Amino acid sequence: MSLENKTDQQTTDTVSPPTDSTEEKTQTKEKPEGFNPLEMDSDSPELAGEEQARYSPNFKERYVEIEELLEYAAESGKLDSIELAMDIKEIKKKLFYTPPEELGVDELCKTEADLEILYSRISELVAPVTLLTLRTTSTNYEVDRIWWKAIFLGSGSVGRNFFRKMLWIAVALISVIFLKRYIIGGTPDPQSFAAYVDPFLYGGLGALIYLYKDLTDDYIGRTLNPKQLAANWLRIFMGGLTGGILYHLFGATLQGVPNIGPAAIGFLGGYSVDFFYQTLDKIIHALSPKTSPPANQPVATTAKQAEIEMLTKSLKDATNEEDKAAIRKLLEKV
Repeated sequence: MSLENKTDQQTTDTVSPPTDSTEEKTQTKEKPEGFNPLEMDSDSPELAGEEQARYSPNFKERYVEIEELLEYAAESGKLDSIELAMDIKEIKKKLFYTPPEELGVDELCKTEADLEILYSRISELVAPVTLLTLRTTSTNYEVDRIWWKAIFLGSGSVGRNFFRKMLWIAVALISVIFLKRYIIGGTPDPQSFAAYVDPFLYGGLGALIYLYKDLTDDYIGRTLNPKQLAANWLRIFMGGLTGGILYHLFGATLQGVPNIGPAAIGFLGGYSVDFFYQTLDKIIHALSPKTSPPANQPVATTAKQAEIEMLTKSLKDATNEEDKAAIRKLLEKV
């Protein structure tokens, strides 16, 4: 081939329109290296079409939950088999890294079902710890507050913030007690308002001590459930109420015991709210009159007893000897 022909051929190749394969490469945006859909929002530009639907928050959040439980199981030494971890990673491979055209509808549905089964298995493995209790005590889920709110309400996890609030309540109760005793001074008159509120204050303090002891074990064991925290706030109120009621109802009797004063009675009452409930139930049960069912109220009987009574009544009403004999035989069988 001549030099002129070669030049014409090169020119033709240069100006020729792009082929279909070139168009496909131009239109298909290649995923960047290190592509990880778990770190992207569902509307990220790297996700489009079917992929965006597959990488929806439901898929992502469910898998992230399993990952958190798996991480805790490994840290706490409860993950005694590598097979469970491998099954979870296989789910990740199918849901997030397999192209949609390679994963059919049936296979996708099966993978979703396997995801729920694995969630159940890992939850059973780490019980009584749950995803909710893990996040309550995790530094990865801290509350964002401005500094002056963080001082009083905390800016850590939900569980840590609850301890911060209890701290300030304890400081407030102790400050009031200190103010009454050492700033105002003197022994208050038993009939004064200061003497009246003492058992309530110490009752609230006793409830705080009990909650701190009880919740510390839950916090360390990662079993602190935020749904119980509202009831714990109520226990502080009930502790103060119980301490005051216990002293003002039974103080005269309990003061006969050496070294038992209003403060001690209130504190013990607030610390042992459950015991106070049980004691009240026993007292009410002992004082309640024993009631018996009315005379005209039918007594519950078994089916056999009802049948015997019916046959006995029929025997009394029967006038024919043959009928009576038949009824007696039935009674003997019963």
